[in-house]
Amino acid sequence: MLATSGISVRPRRDSDLNTLLPILQRAHSTHRYPVRAAAVRADWLAAPNELAAWVAEHDDAVVGHIALHPTASPEQDAGADDASAQWQRATGVGADRLAVVSRLVTDGCVPGSGTTLLAHAVNAARDAGRIPVLLVDPSSTALGFYDRRGWHRIGTSAQQWGEYRVDAVLMVAPVR
Repeated sequence: MLATSGISVRPRRDSDLNTLLPILQRAHSTHRYPVRAAAVRADWLAAPNELAAWVAEHDDAVVGHIALHPTASPEQDAGADDASAQWQRATGVGADRLAVVSRLVTDGCVPGSGTTLLAHAVNAARDAGRIPVLLVDPSSTALGFYDRRGWHRIGTSAQQWGEYRVDAVLMVAPVR
């Protein structure tokens, strides 16, 4: 368990999902993340293909979540295939060496919880021999969050998120 300024990070448990859903709903209402209201569900937050997932706790309360996912399986989705191909070109490694940082959401009440979760996921990806990558809605405030933490923009990729088509910004974690 990692602890930073009263914030600790631990693996997510199934029992955390009931606490995380209201946080996810607030993030959708406030920041439009996830973009689709239909995605505010436990099975979206805890995707079956995730590599790992963690929660942040402060004063024994869950205050945030982050996960690592593999890149999409080839020919699963044109947008995901394009994103994976661009990340592979930018990093020089195959899809099996990439880890997509995903499902980062916090309750917004504990400063530093998002940064702590992100650092934990990036370190975990690297410890597993993977390069952290992500995609983000260009109109999202999250884009500035990643920019300020040194993530590199490597291109855009058309994504179909339900009824929304988004030219998502593709990013790669800064080199240590």
